[in-house]
Amino acid sequence: MQNYWHRIGSTGPVYPLTGKIGNVNFFPHWEGENPVHDLESRFHLPVAMENDADAAALGEAGWGAGRNKSRLIYVTVGTGIGGGVILDGQLYRGVKDSHPEFGHHLIDPSGPACLCGFRGCWESLAAGPAMVSWLKSAAPPDYPNISDLSAKSICELACQGDSLAHRTVERETYYLGLGLANLVTMFVPDAIVLGGSVMKSASLFLEGIRKLIRESCKLVPWQQTELTLASLGDDANLIGAARVWHYRFGQHGGNSVH
Repeated sequence: MQNYWHRIGSTGPVYPLTGKIGNVNFFPHWEGENPVHDLESRFHLPVAMENDADAAALGEAGWGAGRNKSRLIYVTVGTGIGGGVILDGQLYRGVKDSHPEFGHHLIDPSGPACLCGFRGCWESLAAGPAMVSWLKSAAPPDYPNISDLSAKSICELACQGDSLAHRTVERETYYLGLGLANLVTMFVPDAIVLGGSVMKSASLFLEGIRKLIRESCKLVPWQQTELTLASLGDDANLIGAARVWHYRFGQHGGNSVH
């Protein structure tokens, strides 16, 4: 008889060991709900839940670009900015098994308002929607490409020689680089693995990011931190979620990547 199981990778604050959803902006009215309990009751199968960025970190650490790295940070840049930390082969959790919110560390206190209620968070300055907001605010009235803008289309326009899109990419590079430099200075990991939809245009950003890290992380051995792209693509969090289930209920116990 074949064994079946479910695994969930969810954005935002979640409580993986209880299965409860925290205050997730993308899921209004879901706070306190428990999809793990609901699925187990419905299907009579074991269910594991993890923050999606933590799941992706486990996937990349186990089978992807972060394989064999004992100190790994995974960062996803898309509609928001999130990440997961692997230290000595273990997924790092805060108090009450909380998930560190990289996207909400302060970059510029005079920056734009963030969904979290603060101003100048990394996410408010460097996520995909921040690129769109800034270009729209800087565009002249007769700018021809204002409709249907996205981070992807801005990057495409920059490659086609659009000067405003190019300035937007330069700004994105700067703020992405600041946040990543902060992570290098604070953690000095073996590797930082970058994923998410914005990083599909990584060739526009990486040289500038590496330059900023080189110039601002002089008190730590920044040369030893590899900056690389995720190799599992859009399936990183799905693959990681499978690994979560294996290590939650399997023979090893805990979210180890060894």
